[in-house]
Amino acid sequence: MGKNIRELALARLSGFRNKTEVVKEWGGVGVILREPSAEAWLRWQEIVKESDEELSVSEKAMRNLRADVTLFIDVVCDENQEPVFTPEDAEEVQGVYGPVHSRLLKQALDLIANSDDAKKK
Repeated sequence: MGKNIRELALARLSGFRNKTEVVKEWGGVGVILREPSAEAWLRWQEIVKESDEELSVSEKAMRNLRADVTLFIDVVCDENQEPVFTPEDAEEVQGVYGPVHSRLLKQALDLIANSDDAKKK
């Protein structure tokens, strides 16, 4: 008998491309990275829509950090496919956000289908 399409379509991460990544800097723990949700993209847009002309360099850096954290907390899941963070964790994550977090976010963003992928289909 074939696979149950309904069960596959309703599985927790079935709507997102995802991958498992081992984070050596976090004691070798495995995390699941997924594409950002539409809600996270909307929160990100809300943050970055501020005009650059009105912001100092420091303010731009803080704005960009807040935007990255907004996406980061959305894309990290544990090995049980449960989200690790909620939007309420943003301030705490922002306080420790560094190159490891940034690399993980980049890998999650790389999962997004680009126009070349779409053309191949």
